[in-house]
Amino acid sequence: MVARYWEALKGVKDPEIPVLNIVEMGMILDLEAQGERVRVRFRPTFSGCPALQTIREEIQRALLAAGAQEVEVVEARTPWSTEALGEEAREKLLAYGIAPPLPLPLAEEDPPCPRCGSREVFLKNPFGSTLCKRLYQCAACGEPFEGFKAV
Repeated sequence: MVARYWEALKGVKDPEIPVLNIVEMGMILDLEAQGERVRVRFRPTFSGCPALQTIREEIQRALLAAGAQEVEVVEARTPWSTEALGEEAREKLLAYGIAPPLPLPLAEEDPPCPRCGSREVFLKNPFGSTLCKRLYQCAACGEPFEGFKAV
């Protein structure tokens, strides 16, 4: 039964990065099921995330659709880190055209271009379409792209 709920949570996409689900992003800390009552602990990517309420509602909706009768969604105060992103999530970001975050020891370096792989990139703006991304431009292929900020 718990596996069914975990699978349902994989259908909850991050509204700001729809290529990833909240499980792949490492936002779900644990899930407990007692009968038809489900309790989920999740951590937002950052406390000021404008999509927080939407994510909470989508978690509840997904679990109810998977058969839960009662859902409790608890926001943990545990800081999220880009280190929670698995290799598959990083590959999905890259395929989507967003440079995945570099590992924390390299976090301050500019990421390679997700389109051509060039390291000849420059920062255009420290803020992209969302607060968790930066805007870059590739000097090699000329394409602008967003890079996920490492935290």
